[in-house]
Amino acid sequence: MGKENRSSERKPMFEICRYTIDGREYADLSTNISEKGIFIKNTAPPPIGTPVVLTVTLPEEWGKLPLQIIGRVAWVNDSEDEHQRGMGLEFQSVFANSSPIIEYFVSKVYDKQPFEQDRLKQEAGGEKGETTYSYSLSSEEGEDDS
Repeated sequence: MGKENRSSERKPMFEICRYTIDGREYADLSTNISEKGIFIKNTAPPPIGTPVVLTVTLPEEWGKLPLQIIGRVAWVNDSEDEHQRGMGLEFQSVFANSSPIIEYFVSKVYDKQPFEQDRLKQEAGGEKGETTYSYSLSSEEGEDDS
């Protein structure tokens, strides 16, 4: 079960999230997001520590921005009630096709001020020759807080 002594505020976010675990794609409903991570309902959540690649479009009030977030399963709710089951993902890094999208995510959703330019990396190439940007979200404290 998840911790109840969180250091960051959860914001409701009921969106279908597409994610990949071990090369297999899934789509499930998120229930909330915080500066540390996101909770996604899942009737058979994977073990803690499992790497996850999350592809999400943020809600309209947050700009409907397309993002890819790399994270790991930080905690699991394996309740008897299937409607309560799911996984808390801890964010580790975020990817997008423009640096302003990442800056917006980091400042408005991830809630980190100021934006640390040295964490932003630009990568050329990709399948279509597009430039992508990544930003490391690794927490200094290592708390599981999603």
